[in-house]
Amino acid sequence: MNSYQYDQREALLIGKSKLDAETKQYLAKNQTVFRNYDYKTEQTSYFYRTSEKLIGKVQKPYQIKKNYRLATRTLNPLKLLKLASKSKQSQAILFKKPPKLKPTSHDFQEFLITNLLTFCKSAEFINLPLEQDQVPKLQSTCDQTVYHHFKAKPILHFKFAVETVPLVLGFLNNLDDYAQEYDTEESSNFLDSRFTDPIESRNAYLNQ
Repeated sequence: MNSYQYDQREALLIGKSKLDAETKQYLAKNQTVFRNYDYKTEQTSYFYRTSEKLIGKVQKPYQIKKNYRLATRTLNPLKLLKLASKSKQSQAILFKKPPKLKPTSHDFQEFLITNLLTFCKSAEFINLPLEQDQVPKLQSTCDQTVYHHFKAKPILHFKFAVETVPLVLGFLNNLDDYAQEYDTEESSNFLDSRFTDPIESRNAYLNQ
């Protein structure tokens, strides 16, 4: 979370005792000693850290607690596909900046993504493996299959430069106004009227 600076010193482990390698002074019992293995020389060394100094604090994340349900029956991904390409390094789909941002008149998803692409340094579409809430068993035995233990959650991941963050925040803070232009309202709940169970209803809503 935060960034710290330490004085790192070599340590010795003799039995259950921990010593400073230079001064041969015993270290406190609660002193953490780290192990370092050099694969080239195949030798193990030990060190400990002291004089901890805080040199950087993590910023408080900016949270926008708004959700917009996109009209899935009218979404048109064809223009977005022109900006996408398959990554050769990882299982991800990369997005590039649009050559020239043109106003869209029918698709809120296209408007949202293309505007964020103009601000970002890079963007990728990835599937994150998440553990299933319930894993079925066959005759009280785990079948050890990946698709029974994990589910994929698609994530569109944007990376922004520090200097563009104020522009991005200004754009996101005006989402209500943009959504009204596309006749899209903020979702106050996640319920699908076809299901009575709240969890099942929420999952069905989000899957759409």
